[in-house]
Amino acid sequence: MPLAEKDIAYCAARLHQAAMSREAIRPLSERFVDLDASAGYAIQRRLVALHDRYLDGYKLGFTSAAMREQMGVAEPNYGVLLQGSRHEDTVSADDFIHPLIEPEIALVLGGSLEGPDVTAQAAATAVASCHAAIEIVDSRYLDYRFKAADNIADNSSAAGYVLGAGQSLGALGDPAHLTVRISRGEESLAEGNGSAALGGPLEALAWLARTLTAHGQTLHAGSVVLTGGLSRAFPAHAGDQFTVTTNGLAPVSLRFL
Repeated sequence: MPLAEKDIAYCAARLHQAAMSREAIRPLSERFVDLDASAGYAIQRRLVALHDRYLDGYKLGFTSAAMREQMGVAEPNYGVLLQGSRHEDTVSADDFIHPLIEPEIALVLGGSLEGPDVTAQAAATAVASCHAAIEIVDSRYLDYRFKAADNIADNSSAAGYVLGAGQSLGALGDPAHLTVRISRGEESLAEGNGSAALGGPLEALAWLARTLTAHGQTLHAGSVVLTGGLSRAFPAHAGDQFTVTTNGLAPVSLRFL
């Protein structure tokens, strides 16, 4: 049975309050056992409206097997990047509940994408630049315990991001071939390949365009798209500095104060 509008509004308000107070809540699915992906996206749209900010773009969640295995989620999803969630090179750990860091490849669009049959090749023509990226995820649920629909409702745990300097695809080539490494201080944490994101960042971008079309939305020029974590996510604490490097893009770093 679909969730009633009043329940969608209630769930969005709960998640918004959790984000504002930085106090985690129990999964919505414990109370609303019929919560599914469709209801999750309806809650997400209501939640984004409550934040009352323009969008920078979108983030993809669970595009790699490493992230799906870590979080026990079977399918990819998306959330939105709210204006003001992009950072330079420092953030305060106090601004989050229990942040995790993911190494990613980001794409910035120079053209719009829309349609049920968008391919990776078509997606490539809309890309203005490619960037190494760090995503901050921060589930509003206790101990990161959630079902897939809970995570969708929670805007795919979106909490912030940092971009390195960009490069055109013409100069870079297919970003699926990039190797991405993440370190904390001098400690190497993990590495992943661009192909881990649904076969590659361009395939991930095409998936997003098709999915947004199915949801009655368009992926507009100027959007930033984080194409998904390429390794497992790592906890962040005050004093930590993370760096993401690749074999073809400028590095990017983020320090937690």
